[in-house]
Amino acid sequence: MGAPTGIDSQALGALAPVINPVAERFVAAGHRLYLVGGIVRDLSLGSLSGFDIDFTTDARPRVIKSLVAPLAEHVWTQGERFGTIGAQVDGLALEITTHRAERYDAESRKPIVTFGDQLDEDLSRRDFTINAMAIEVPDGTLHDPFGGAADLAAKVLRTPLSPEVSFGDDPLRMLRAARFIARFDLSVDDEVARAATELADRLDIVSVERVNDELERLLAIDDPSAGLAFLVVTGLLHHAVAPMSRDEAAVAAALAAAPGSALVRRAGLLWSTDVTAVVRRLRYSNQDRAETKALVTRVRDWVDNGRSSPADARRLIAASGVDAPLALAGNVGALTLVDSQHRDAAHRLVEMIDELVAAGDVGPYDSPLSGTDIMALLDLEPGPVIGRAQKMLRQHRLDHGPIDAAEAAELLQRWHTAP
Repeated sequence: MGAPTGIDSQALGALAPVINPVAERFVAAGHRLYLVGGIVRDLSLGSLSGFDIDFTTDARPRVIKSLVAPLAEHVWTQGERFGTIGAQVDGLALEITTHRAERYDAESRKPIVTFGDQLDEDLSRRDFTINAMAIEVPDGTLHDPFGGAADLAAKVLRTPLSPEVSFGDDPLRMLRAARFIARFDLSVDDEVARAATELADRLDIVSVERVNDELERLLAIDDPSAGLAFLVVTGLLHHAVAPMSRDEAAVAAALAAAPGSALVRRAGLLWSTDVTAVVRRLRYSNQDRAETKALVTRVRDWVDNGRSSPADARRLIAASGVDAPLALAGNVGALTLVDSQHRDAAHRLVEMIDELVAAGDVGPYDSPLSGTDIMALLDLEPGPVIGRAQKMLRQHRLDHGPIDAAEAAELLQRWHTAP
């Protein structure tokens, strides 16, 4: 399999031992097989990693199964009614999909799928031109009818068909645009931005699970700021997350773009919302709901109620589930830049966290003595008093800072003998 111009030939060649035997079976049966989508885009960028091996073909699902099964360790048919057969070949997972057109009707959240015979028709229904390229296998011919390679080089995001058609077919593509803008440092074609603005309310028909997944993938990018800005200016954030004014949306986007863990960024995104209602509506896991609500609530409590002590800051860090206090400081620091109402209080919190970090006072905030240590020091058997002793030592650690084992033992003895 030769590599077309502009494609990472080394990476493509490494896949040939798996791809070529599959492709040769399709060709021998009178069908054509193409690598398609993200893998072609990433091969064009020379950045192939963590890739999905996706194919498209003119063969129908029943034929795909019969052709790939003799080479596969496993075959999956869960997506067969949508034209997709999955297989594991030489330890690699492949998905092979019949050429298709996929769209939404005016009210449905479910795609309507029809099978086709032409590659260009299939590519025309892809989300963006950078994902509408295909490499025919095994000969290696690049098919790029919509100029995806040129758009990658020019760093511009366009759709193969008009964006009104593309976003009408699948409104989630408007949200996905934000991720590609941020991930590949793309500018947005004017027609794409205009259509996303006009059709933003179409996002309301998309399932919350798909919306949530796309938002989380955006927040996982090193610097999601450009994508979040796109969601603000188009009004998509209003529909994806919760009703917000433009100012509130701008604050949320700035907070979510600050350095931090997924939890910290998510909390920033939901800062201006009824966080309890939003995490429920977007169907986060119970753990994600609890941690996100705790972080938003506790930071709000700090900035709204004049918290200022090191003990308050330690409790915020300890209770928020934030692994890196610097990430929390970065997110709250963004608040000092974008939210004038809470700027002074947020600035105090950032300073306090920075001081705790400099002093090495960022946890863990557990009791410095284990239950076994406490039983030995107090000559006690296991029982409720051991738990109460650990709780007391933890509260002391939060209130007063680091304490070593000797100091903890002295404090424990005084506590145990007090009336």
